[in-house]
This record gives sequence, structure tokens and C-alpha cells, in this order.
Amino acid sequence: MKFRKIDDTKFQCILYQEDMRNYNISMEDFLRNDATKIHELLDIVIEKAYEQIGVDMDGTVMSLQLVPQPNQSLLLTVSGKKEDGVLQSIGRELRGEIGVQPQRFANEKEEDFTKRAFSVPVVFRFDSLEDFERFAGSIPPIKGVLNVLYKGEDGDFYLLIERKTLSEEKYVTLITNILEYSEIYTSQEMEIAYIKEHGEVIFKSNAINSVRKYCR
Repeated sequence: MKFRKIDDTKFQCILYQEDMRNYNISMEDFLRNDATKIHELLDIVIEKAYEQIGVDMDGTVMSLQLVPQPNQSLLLTVSGKKEDGVLQSIGRELRGEIGVQPQRFANEKEEDFTKRAFSVPVVFRFDSLEDFERFAGSIPPIKGVLNVLYKGEDGDFYLLIERKTLSEEKYVTLITNILEYSEIYTSQEMEIAYIKEHGEVIFKSNAINSVRKYCR
């Protein structure tokens, strides 16, 4: 492995063929999004990055980009954002959706509003079923969150999620992953009710896990 520090929460790592053999991972594992193997490797890469170039990813929500190299090595770019920052950023996005009644929340502190925002159902819009499949196949199994997939009258796909027992930390990670493949559509009760009434139910429950099984 060869590391290059970009900033305090971003670095690159060249993963050579010998490294892939040593850590029992192949290019095919990356192509089919083998989450278990990728996460195990990422743990090793993050530990070595801390030891060799001093990048500390502790307390961050991470994203990973892969670029195959001509010599059959892989260039990994690992980026991190502090969880509190991600939480507030997503909270502000949801505030824009809920903000049709701004006076209701005018005196509410941002951190209190953010927690409120994470307690309401939210709908994310995917351009295609393939985008949803790519998302579902990229994450490990998820529990503690209600999730239903609808096909809208416009042909787009809408994922309704609502946090139940999932921890805030894991919920932030889940939403961060969702937003790599979709966009926040709404958290308005009337608009959600419209989707429920007029949308075609593709998966009534556990949509993410159901699709994840056949995408792996």
C-alpha cells in the first residue's frame, strides 16, 4: 500500500495486487460491492493511514471512491465528514422541506430541530430502479428503520424511510449513503400521503434488505 494525505479527513491509497492477495480481496469483490470484504479492508486501510500519514478518521462518516489503475492496482480515495456536521447539514435540508410552516419552528434551536427532523418520515427520489439497486447493494443489512419503495406516476422511484430503533449515528450513515444515489424529495405529510395513495408499492417492507439480497 502507498498513502498520500490530501487533508485532515481525506487521503488516497494505492492498493497493489500483492495487497489484494494478502487481504483476500479481488477486483471482482469491488465490482459486485461485497460490503463485508470492502468494510474489512477499509478498516485496515484506515488504521494504516493513521499510522503512516497521521490521518485520523475517527468520528467521521466516510465515503470511498475506487479508480482502477493500468497496472491492475486500485486507487482508493477515502473522505470523511464529522458526524455532527453531517447531521446538521441533513437537518438543514429537511428544515427546508418542513419549513412551509416557518413560524412553528422559529424559536427552536438548530440542534433541537435537527433531532426533530430525524424523527419524521422522509421520502427520497431515485431516477431509476437501477439507482436504488446500486444503493441497496452497496451497504450492509440494515435494521431499525421502516423503509418502503414506491414507483411514482412519473416513473421515478420513491423510498419512504422512518427511523425506529436505529441509532442516530447509523441513521446518519444510512442517509449519507442514500444521498449518493438519490435526493431528498419530501417530508411533508400531505405529499407522503399522496405517494402512498397513488404510488405503486414495489416493496411493502424492508425494501432495502429485500433488494440488497438479489443485488449481491
